[in-house]
Amino acid sequence: METTVERLEGNLVRLSVTIPAADVDTAIEKAYRDVAGKLRIPGFRKGKAPRPIIDSHVGPEAVLAEAQEALVDESYPLAVDDEGLRPTESPDMGELDALVPGEAFTYVAEVPVRPEFKLSSLDDLRIVAGSKTTTDAEVDAQVEHTRERFATVEPVERAIEAEDFVLLSFVGTVDGEAYDGNTVDKYLFEMGRGLMPAEFDAALVGASAGDEVTAEFEIPDTSSNEEFVGKKARFDITVHEVKAKVMPALDDEFATSVGGFDTLAEMRDDIRKKLDDSKAVGYNRRVELLVRELIGSRLDGEVPEEIVKQRTASMTRDFFESLEQRKMSLPDYLEATGVEVTQIQADIAEQAKLRVSEDLALEALFAAKGMEVTDADMDEAFLEIAGGDVSAVAEARADLRRAGATPIVKESIAHQKAVEWLIANVEILEEELSAPEEKKVKKAAPKRKSAKAVKAEEE
Repeated sequence: METTVERLEGNLVRLSVTIPAADVDTAIEKAYRDVAGKLRIPGFRKGKAPRPIIDSHVGPEAVLAEAQEALVDESYPLAVDDEGLRPTESPDMGELDALVPGEAFTYVAEVPVRPEFKLSSLDDLRIVAGSKTTTDAEVDAQVEHTRERFATVEPVERAIEAEDFVLLSFVGTVDGEAYDGNTVDKYLFEMGRGLMPAEFDAALVGASAGDEVTAEFEIPDTSSNEEFVGKKARFDITVHEVKAKVMPALDDEFATSVGGFDTLAEMRDDIRKKLDDSKAVGYNRRVELLVRELIGSRLDGEVPEEIVKQRTASMTRDFFESLEQRKMSLPDYLEATGVEVTQIQADIAEQAKLRVSEDLALEALFAAKGMEVTDADMDEAFLEIAGGDVSAVAEARADLRRAGATPIVKESIAHQKAVEWLIANVEILEEELSAPEEKKVKKAAPKRKSAKAVKAEEE
């Protein structure tokens, strides 16, 4: 098979494919065998009817058309792969010439391909990634969280304060009428948690054990009972006991009891190490996401809508697959999140456009810096796609070539190399930029993949 490519206006290319006469004859022979296998002709075993008989039943044009379709379906992805093209839409082949036995067959396809962009600027490449290590304040917060877990609730002889626990009973009415479950006896109520409207908590503050207080308020629209919304609620409350949260002392004994440490200092060191390890993983991922976002903002031009639509479709499939993995239906998800389907669609479309912009910008950076995808890079990628099985590499390579997907593998490698260049060359800050610095970094920015990514694109 011979191929040539001619660049046309915009993102169109003209791809010419010539298939040798021998391959044409092989395709015709196979088409006759396939048609013969489908026909039931009296006097002939299935699949054994000669060509003249087949021609008399279905016509030679039908058989040649089937052979032609098979040739194009098989050769087009190979031609795309050989020329390293990344089609964004189906090709326009016009009306193809008929196959002629014993002659080579040539067809021409006009193919919309992935555009090539430039970057508006590579100046002032900065990101704010936050701290790479754990701060004392973060360790303190984790220690306090642990103290909270081991806190006790004990009776106190004083008036109720805003964060106390109150053992209480109450009788409630709505617009003066009792309702189902309106009486509660000796319930331990935690103040300040938003379990009841703020007026309920406010009525309790300052009361002591043995006191009776009344809370009255209009039922808010956040009520779980819609028919009560806007009506007047009244609660006659009896305070039985006031309790306060007692935090354990922060000392070596505490460290031993909750974690088996000899000292509080050892416990803090252990917390710091675990937070550092966790933060290191998150930090590296955060840096990669931020440099992609930054370079995406430097893309000079608008991304083609068709590519965005394709990415949107891919991300939508991923969304539904994630729901399926969590054994959650779409209605269940909508009810749990309170999000409308239209909002989900809009969010996915927006994210798709950002991801496409980032990918195209990475490709522009790759080209601008004269980077290359080497044979060794491709060998490593195919080995990964083959799951590390050396014996399966050749088959994986052949499968991707037949699908016209080798350019996707190259593209994924190019993205990763561009990301690595960015990480090595971007100034990574811990603190937020001042407004003037932020403006300077973004002034030139018109606002606007791994083996798994290759598979997703291929689908």
